[in-house]
Amino acid sequence: MKALPFPDASPALSVRLVFLTGSASDPAGREGAAWLAGHMLAYGGTRRRTYKQILDFLFPRGAALSCTVDKEMVCFRLDCHRDHAEEAAELLAEMLGDPGWREEDFIRLRDDALHYLEAHLRGENDEELAREALYGMVFRGHPYGHCCAGRVGSLRRMALEHVREFYTAEFAFDNAILACGGAWAEGACELLRQRLKTLPPKARNGAGAPPAPGTEATGMLFIEKPAQGVAISAGFPIEVRRGHPDYAALLTAVSALGQHRMSSGRLFQSLRQHRGLNYGTYAYIEYFPGPMFSLEPEPNHARRQQIFELWIRPVARQQAHFALRLALAELEKLAEEGLAPDEFERTRQFLARHAVLLEEARSAQLGHVIDSLFYGTGTFSGWLREQLAALSAEDVRRAVQRWLRPGAMQFAFAGEDMDELRQRILDNAPSPVSYNAPRPAWVLEEDRRVQDRPIEVPKANARLVRAEEMFE
Repeated sequence: MKALPFPDASPALSVRLVFLTGSASDPAGREGAAWLAGHMLAYGGTRRRTYKQILDFLFPRGAALSCTVDKEMVCFRLDCHRDHAEEAAELLAEMLGDPGWREEDFIRLRDDALHYLEAHLRGENDEELAREALYGMVFRGHPYGHCCAGRVGSLRRMALEHVREFYTAEFAFDNAILACGGAWAEGACELLRQRLKTLPPKARNGAGAPPAPGTEATGMLFIEKPAQGVAISAGFPIEVRRGHPDYAALLTAVSALGQHRMSSGRLFQSLRQHRGLNYGTYAYIEYFPGPMFSLEPEPNHARRQQIFELWIRPVARQQAHFALRLALAELEKLAEEGLAPDEFERTRQFLARHAVLLEEARSAQLGHVIDSLFYGTGTFSGWLREQLAALSAEDVRRAVQRWLRPGAMQFAFAGEDMDELRQRILDNAPSPVSYNAPRPAWVLEEDRRVQDRPIEVPKANARLVRAEEMFE
């Protein structure tokens, strides 16, 4: 275990403990094992204490303990006041090193995972449904190819013994990175490092995820479900990740194209500001967890394989075809022209300041320290500022021409009347758009050019499914 203390005069202790495993290590047929193992440790009680007793300990002390499970990281997060730091750290060690493995906890948490897939994704969250569908398309046949929560069929077949087997194989002492900050940070690091020596010394799975499969042809998945609008996600795999020579250049380009929740991006301006088509459209070069609920990405979702992603928030059904064409036109324009000098400089300065803000909270600082070890960059904000300082507009132009010209792109749509939208896209039918208020002449002229923009997709690659079929 790598243990990193960062003591200071804060009245609170923050702990992040990450195991370098996740859903990418799920055995075939047991998709969801990592999710259930992490949640059993965090929300299932210990051998000595039930989960209710744990909550009864945490609540009056104002302490919080949570878990996230991603493709290659399972993160446990603890925050508490310094007066309770030692006993809270002891509790965390007990939860991770001596879990209770009660059948009733397993059934409760397995039902939670099934509810997430069947009710939340399929029925309630169209945007995350389309995003998860996109990742499933891009990573078909790859360890990233299933939702972190697993598959419905595998969860229903899962037994408690399978989760215990995963825990024994993957939650190993040498597979953990621990970072503690604030009050009693050194004491917490030492206590946890000593208590968790009872874990197996080495993990079964240490090879990491293989390269992403190539997308040889454009693919589309139309998910039919009741909805007022159409949620769209599109993307393709890229080799660029933190530490790559082109990361800063590509991040600059994509920030200008569609920085998350920022109104300055080209996509936001084009689709929302000038046309009022949707709430917002954004672009990413690395996974952003829960973007509809977060202003900034939560650390400890680091991945060896990333994709370029367009997130087109729901648009009216009759405007979905046009909105997709317009977003792709903006992407093509960026790939062909790069950034103008003033846009480049403005975006570069923004990113240098923004990177520091990502590490403002203590727990986030600890998370970024762990992610920096994963990627081998050193502290992310410092590394990125150095990369940005040496960057030129020409570097950005070369990077976007190298990485943002996909030979094949994958698209996922979630909404009603998907068969009609599918046929219109296959036919490359015109998609004129109308407005409730006058628009400038230049907008209308651009609309006329965009409404006939072809999107070529083989008919066999444009599949229509019901939402109830997803994540099986």
